[in-house]
Amino acid sequence: MATADVSSYSDYLPLRISLLEKEKELTRLRDQITKQRNQLPLVAVDKSYEFVDSESGETLSLRNLFGDRKQLIVYHAMFSPDQEQACSSCTLFLDHIPPLEHLRSHNTNLVVVSRAKPEQIKAYKEKMGFDRFRWVSSYGQDFNYDYQVTVDKEKNPHYNFQPAEHWQQRKMPWFAEGEQPGHSIFVLGGEPKDGGVGKGGEAGKVYYAYSTYARGGEDAMTTLRWLDWTPLGRQDGQLEGAEGVGYKRRGEYSVEEVGAKH
Repeated sequence: MATADVSSYSDYLPLRISLLEKEKELTRLRDQITKQRNQLPLVAVDKSYEFVDSESGETLSLRNLFGDRKQLIVYHAMFSPDQEQACSSCTLFLDHIPPLEHLRSHNTNLVVVSRAKPEQIKAYKEKMGFDRFRWVSSYGQDFNYDYQVTVDKEKNPHYNFQPAEHWQQRKMPWFAEGEQPGHSIFVLGGEPKDGGVGKGGEAGKVYYAYSTYARGGEDAMTTLRWLDWTPLGRQDGQLEGAEGVGYKRRGEYSVEEVGAKH
């Protein structure tokens, strides 16, 4: 964090207006990127996957995860069969999932998928009080590997659409194996009159539209964006014992770390 100076409001105002122009540029650029993202072609999902609902034990197809909506957002939560808990940073993201009525009112469902076994997910879901969303297990399936959120030298040596060599050449961090975070978006094909999204394809068939990984999901984590507005910023590395993006799970903070509730 850069140290903020103290000044008069008359000195502050022109600097704030200058920053506002850059913020508007960013907003316009975000709109352009959104339009370009929405215009990406769709890829047919021809492979069959089976998921197990952590609550009911029901076996579900990818198509089943849509429910009666036309679009599906999958959040890939980092939780492997050999872990007792989901990743603390993914847990932070899950804390930000709102009531799904708002998404569903716009023809979109959201489901969380992890490679952990159903009973592991159920226990953690109950522990954290996650009752707003469906969380299913992809245990024993190729889904995580195919959508690049479980990195493995043999089954999937890629993350964020690039192999290890790409990130190593750019001197970027590389996770040689294991679970990684991400979002994947799926839609049902067909013209609007068939209940599709107007991009063609076979009516009712599942198509892959988009994935984002690494920091790509930050915009959905409002805690980070709220902190970005403050002079202290995100304060990375300030919380002792916190992993990932720097947060603990609810219930793990000390009174000193979070202070009074009001």
